[in-house]
Amino acid sequence: MSQHQPGIIFEPEPGERPGGAPPLVVPKPALQMAGLLIATVFALAIAARFFGFGAFREVPTTVLIERSLRFEDAPNQGITVIDATTNKVAVVLAPGSNGFLRGALRALTRSRRAAGVGAIAPFRLVRYTDGRLVLHDDATGQQVTITSFGPTQIESFDNLLKEKPGPGPTVAPPFVPVR
Repeated sequence: MSQHQPGIIFEPEPGERPGGAPPLVVPKPALQMAGLLIATVFALAIAARFFGFGAFREVPTTVLIERSLRFEDAPNQGITVIDATTNKVAVVLAPGSNGFLRGALRALTRSRRAAGVGAIAPFRLVRYTDGRLVLHDDATGQQVTITSFGPTQIESFDNLLKEKPGPGPTVAPPFVPVR
């Protein structure tokens, strides 16, 4: 008595050729061109890295005004901004406000934690004569160019440069790009 075991029977897919699909053959010139393209991209990337080709560099200019600031979490989820020179509270930012400022600080604080630097060292907010507004973290070497992000963000950081934040003239001339 032969014992017949049930098995799985695979049916051919619709449109399948008998005997299976032919092997995929890529023409040799196409492979050579792809390899050449990859080598060219790597060569250009390395050249750009070593020779600065295509790199954007901020040209150092004169400092118009700067302020050293420390940022601390307030008990109500706000941010207390302290003038590091006088050690006095410059302003308290309300909870839920200044989203861009919070994001920039979060990024810089993350870099500080990774470098093992505490919150004691102040940040430097600098307005240059060419109109740029930059938040520097000298403890890690990181910086955020605020003027790259638009007028609302510039205004929120510009207010931190003033002795008394609020409406009024900015401490710098209008932004004029230098070419």
